Amino acid sequence: MNKAGIYSGINNAVVNERARAFKRNCARNLSAIRKFGGLGRVVTTIAGRHAVVIGAGPSLDASLSGLQACAGNPEICLIAADMALLPLRAAGVRPDFVISCESTPTPYFRGILTGDLHLLAFSCISPHNLAQWEGDISFYNWMIKGDMYEELWRTAGEDLGFVATGSVVLSQAVSIVLGCAVKSLLLVGNDLAYGKSYYAHGTRAAERFVRTSTRILPPESAEFGVIRANRAFAITRQGAVYHTNNQFLSARYWFEELFKSASVPIYDSSVPGVSPSAARKLKCGEYLELIGVIGGR
Repeated sequence: MNKAGIYSGINNAVVNERARAFKRNCARNLSAIRKFGGLGRVVTTIAGRHAVVIGAGPSLDASLSGLQACAGNPEICLIAADMALLPLRAAGVRPDFVISCESTPTPYFRGILTGDLHLLAFSCISPHNLAQWEGDISFYNWMIKGDMYEELWRTAGEDLGFVATGSVVLSQAVSIVLGCAVKSLLLVGNDLAYGKSYYAHGTRAAERFVRTSTRILPPESAEFGVIRANRAFAITRQGAVYHTNNQFLSARYWFEELFKSASVPIYDSSVPGVSPSAARKLKCGEYLELIGVIGGR
């Protein structure tokens, strides 16, 4: 299996499929891009802190108490994926940053108070999603070359900053924090495979299973249908079997290659997440105790 070919092929396929949407979105986002600018002012905010990057995988549920304990701690920077924001807010967790690269209209921010939050937004993010955001914003481009993409980046502004992407939004968050001289990195809810559940409780996607359920098709069956449709590969971890698809598998390989050259300690509380050879596996509370945050559990 050619790992490099898998994740580079996935990236190119995703980008090519959305090329028209990217151009349209970028043009409509220009006024906001000019108003808020890029990642330059974010770097000093993240540098020198412990970074916790939070996804919306099912294992997020078990980490919420630890995230509640460290939210607001000046030594820790919480960066949440767009889909993870709703369950985090419901648990009283305020992330330092939220990151989104969603180019299609998706109600991740609908009905959520975002005025006190800072969004890290792909320059070609859906303007519909951007309109739901009330707080600060910093835009960025993708580190992808090619005539079409380079034209996009020139339109958006090459001074925004460029971020590597490994086919999932958390790869972009990790790229940002590892470029900011953080003390350590913990991945939370970055499961990259699934067992009995596909998403964390309280996410928009999980709510959709409940909203569209019937007596014949309960939420659990609907969610299992999504899992079954995405069972391209099997992963065995500590005797348990998980399944994944091309996108998540390519992202896992991307993370593991990146972590080989990381100059800071990498930890992972996700289940199954990346390989134990790529990051030290421990629970969120154990990580907080390890770095000396009082109240970790």
